[in-house]
Amino acid sequence: MDVERIDDWQFSVKSGAGLYNVDLELRTCSCGVFEVEKIPCSHAIAAINDARLLVSSYVSPAYNKNTVHATYAHPLYPSASNFSFVKKEPCPPGACTGPGRKKKSRWQTWLELARKRNNKPRKMPKKYTCSKCKLPGHTRPKCVSIL
Repeated sequence: MDVERIDDWQFSVKSGAGLYNVDLELRTCSCGVFEVEKIPCSHAIAAINDARLLVSSYVSPAYNKNTVHATYAHPLYPSASNFSFVKKEPCPPGACTGPGRKKKSRWQTWLELARKRNNKPRKMPKKYTCSKCKLPGHTRPKCVSIL
């Protein structure tokens, strides 16, 4: 990345085809990652290294190990009075799912649909007849009659 200093706190960083403006005083970058995540993006890291500063000083204190440990140091116990407004009622009939595995939905064949409706299928299966003996139920390679 090519880094050009604009003034004491502002830098212009060229990365690939993009040109990004980094302001170390306001902790912003034109890519938007530095403001959202509160962690320096690659453009900000290039500008911080060019200014010979520590990258760790630009990471939000929320990501420090001591802050994370202090957050979870004391357990939180809910009081019983907070849940007095909750009504213990069964779910509505459509909201609860029954026991067992859910059935998969798939496209059914025309024959399955016809059987479900108890109607005649739109297309009847072909009835084979032998070309040698002219009897139905088999074809010429399976013919057993000798003529």
